Amino acid sequence: MRMGRTATIDRGWHKMAARRSSNEEADLKRARATAKECETAATELADFADRLSTVTTPAELAEFDHLVGREAIALSRRVEAFGRLGLGVGSLEATGSAE
Repeated sequence: MRMGRTATIDRGWHKMAARRSSNEEADLKRARATAKECETAATELADFADRLSTVTTPAELAEFDHLVGREAIALSRRVEAFGRLGLGVGSLEATGSAE
């Protein structure tokens, strides 16, 4: 009877571990996607800067505001996604890599 109880507990633990693993995989997938989102936003801002002249028009100011806003949102999403993986500014400081 004791073996039956152990087997039930063991199966329950494996189900929890599988769910946790699935959640961790989803978090990792999200972190990768948000990193690419940041890359895209930065590339678009760099492309804008390449097109920019010394005389800025109201349309360019509006485009700049839009691009910077997208970049800020992407960065916020990336920080949150990597934070779910236990990575963040604090993790860099703890390893001495933030210098």
